[in-house]
Amino acid sequence: MTTTSTSVAALAVYPGKPGSLHQTHTELPELQADQVLVETIRVGICGTDREIIRGDLGDAPEGLDELVIGHEVLGRVVATGDAVSDLQAGDLVTSTVRRPDGCPACQAGEPDMCLWLRYEERGISKLPGFMSERWVEHRQWLIPVPAELEAIGVLIEPLTVVEKAVRQAELIQQRMKYWKMQRALVVGAGPIGLLGTLLLRSKGVEVVTIARTPAPNPAADFVEACGGTYRSVKEDSLEQIAKDAGNLDIILESSGSAKAAMDAMLVLGNNGVEVLLSLTGGHHPVELPADRINTSLVIGNKVAVGSVNAGAVDFENAVKSLGEFEKRWPGLTQQLITARLKFGPDLDLEAIKTKSSSEIKTVIEFG
Repeated sequence: MTTTSTSVAALAVYPGKPGSLHQTHTELPELQADQVLVETIRVGICGTDREIIRGDLGDAPEGLDELVIGHEVLGRVVATGDAVSDLQAGDLVTSTVRRPDGCPACQAGEPDMCLWLRYEERGISKLPGFMSERWVEHRQWLIPVPAELEAIGVLIEPLTVVEKAVRQAELIQQRMKYWKMQRALVVGAGPIGLLGTLLLRSKGVEVVTIARTPAPNPAADFVEACGGTYRSVKEDSLEQIAKDAGNLDIILESSGSAKAAMDAMLVLGNNGVEVLLSLTGGHHPVELPADRINTSLVIGNKVAVGSVNAGAVDFENAVKSLGEFEKRWPGLTQQLITARLKFGPDLDLEAIKTKSSSEIKTVIEFG
């Protein structure tokens, strides 16, 4: 089927121009046979979105001067093309973010492992994001979401980040005949760190999640609610926290601090793996005990690996994991959403630009 081109309201920036966040209208393309028309239910705001709003990141689609932002989305199918038979109006979906550029990894179905780094990303680089009332997407990039996950489905995309991290760690650790993920350290208590805490706890791992802010605070309450341990590095040293935890089999680093990422290498347990998830932009040189870090990694057979974005398998796993979270801790995952803004003419743009001290995850509600 085809649809007549329609104008929809959206939220966009002029990439590279700080303070250019604005409401706009975009034209929907005609629906092709392999495409799906989706109406937006809600979109999450993350650190990457705020970097784009500050002008630090972002590339507009070719031929345009503005970029519609938003890459964490939950939507509802409105209509499908003639070649789409497994989705119907009313179904919930989310969408993968990254599009392949033709490198060998992309051709193998892993655009998140792109060799040439020339991929395109919805709402980030060269492709419009999901912060609009409706959008059109090819069926191959859509991930079905069960109706019972409607309240938390917008968290699928950030959850995929740690899904991939843990999956990669498990693949790497096949280098050994014996390795068991028993104890973990999660560095950072933002949405990624807290979702990583949930994922590891759902696998029966003992988890210590660290951040700067001392308890009590919403993140600390969240960690404790799923059976993890929250520690503040303002109250105890990283070395003491690691010593108390025991041999750390895995570290998920999501603090946004390059120094924290490097310091964590020193407390990683023997035969352990640290997965680096933070993009630490800027120019902030720090002094590091390079000899100690190198010796620790070599003598302890330790691994440090970077991981970015996620593949389709991680989206599918994230959907399953959200369902598991709800079974184990009913209603807990939804507590990550601490602020809801209503899309429309009165949308508070300032509330999107900056993160409040009590915020974990802000979402924008549509329709």
